[in-house]
Amino acid sequence: MRTAKFWMGTLLAGALALGYGCGSEAKDPTPQDVPQQQVPDAGTDAGVLLTLTDAQIARVLQVANEGEVMLGQYAAPLATTQAVIDFNNQMVTEHTAVKQRLDAVLADQGITPEDSALSLQLQTEVQELMQVLAGPNAPAAGTALDLALISAQLDAHTQVAFLSDSLLTTQITNTALAQEALTERQAVQQHIDAAGDIQSNLVLPPATP
Repeated sequence: MRTAKFWMGTLLAGALALGYGCGSEAKDPTPQDVPQQQVPDAGTDAGVLLTLTDAQIARVLQVANEGEVMLGQYAAPLATTQAVIDFNNQMVTEHTAVKQRLDAVLADQGITPEDSALSLQLQTEVQELMQVLAGPNAPAAGTALDLALISAQLDAHTQVAFLSDSLLTTQITNTALAQEALTERQAVQQHIDAAGDIQSNLVLPPATP
């Protein structure tokens, strides 16, 4: 089992910026593209090292899917751009199905998910992200809000991809769980690409005839 360094709090930081800096550069993060880094833990200056068991990794995957469902359920009724509405509805449908498939794998393999500092942090960050999107500094409606909503999805998926590449898949020992994690990572990449395209279309001015 390997120990990896990871970022905590990156999702909230992206939310506070409403994700406007994300785009094509955020696609396909890999350990080669994004070096592993140390990050202050709970307000200290000490970096954290995390070793996860299969049970803890399973819980991280569950939380990641639950978070995407929550974001989709929150964003779809607020969005006005059809592409943003459709994407968030798609996230609810697909991540619900993925969570059900993951739970079936865990039951079959006899793996009982266990919380860890990472899974608890991800839960907190999704809740704080939604608070930011509903806060007084968030756009009230229209294209600006749609941009914030799709950027939040892009930030969330990008963080999951980074954690998967740099931390989770390097430590899984159960073969079935490893295959499920790989399948989920591939789906996350598709979602990153789609969200990035939607974000770019919202940012770019309309083409002149």
